[in-house]
Amino acid sequence: MIPYSRRGRSVAAAALLAAASFPVLAGCSAEVPEPLALPTTAAVRQSPGPALSDDQQRTVDAAWTAFQQLNGIYLAAGQTGKYDWTKDPTRRPLYKYAGGRYMAQLERDLGLLSEQGLVRIGKPTVTLRRVVSVSATSIVVEACVDDAGTDTVNKKTRKSVAAPGQNKRYPVTLRAGLYPDNLWRWVDSHTDRAASC
Repeated sequence: MIPYSRRGRSVAAAALLAAASFPVLAGCSAEVPEPLALPTTAAVRQSPGPALSDDQQRTVDAAWTAFQQLNGIYLAAGQTGKYDWTKDPTRRPLYKYAGGRYMAQLERDLGLLSEQGLVRIGKPTVTLRRVVSVSATSIVVEACVDDAGTDTVNKKTRKSVAAPGQNKRYPVTLRAGLYPDNLWRWVDSHTDRAASC
């Protein structure tokens, strides 16, 4: 588990919200390679408190830093409606930090926002709650998202288009994979809006 003293800060988590809002695009992930491997045996138990080795801690820190970068790019694109849609997906801003279905899902979300004339306002926060598993090629973490201060609005009218009554504080399980270029990319996200954290 990442010690709370080292990971108490929160980051923008708009990228997490896309997983709950839009289905995955079939076929889009074919242009982005999959990580080297799926998770292997868990290096830590699912209950809070187990200590990570120094190497595992550095690995999780590096992957979490990539997640923060991903969120910054995604949040800015969602708020401004601007994203570099170059034909080569490896040259797009999210490519360094996201892969596979998750990258396709995030880009689909940004595309739908743009097509429908919508933007996101406010800054959700995500707190890394615990490390579920760590292996040489995969990391699974659980985060808590709080999007009470956010909304999706019509760009022209500034009126909200968000569904009313949604849970605003919920857990999200995220998986990162190590790619052949030695970068950790976030490849999967599962949101549980029926739960709270």
